[in-house]
Amino acid sequence: MENIDKDGIIGKVLNWLNEWLTGRRQRMCVKGHKSTWREVTRGVTQGSVLGPVLFLMFINDLDSSLVSAILKFADDTKLFGIVNNTADRDII
Repeated sequence: MENIDKDGIIGKVLNWLNEWLTGRRQRMCVKGHKSTWREVTRGVTQGSVLGPVLFLMFINDLDSSLVSAILKFADDTKLFGIVNNTADRDII
């Protein structure tokens, strides 16, 4: 939740988001056979209204400490640069 807090979301909204993301469970069903329920500790429910917003907040500062160039589009991220030697490679 530290990314949300640094983006200025505090108080009741922060508490609401925390409650929404905590305590979620899921299970699989294949050909009528159901697995046991498991806690979901990562990610946001697909198809949720908040999913895209939370994802953008999560990746917003992805490039803040990078030396290399980066391209972001939807959920695809590409890190790139010119490599002339092993030092350049190590930077990327």
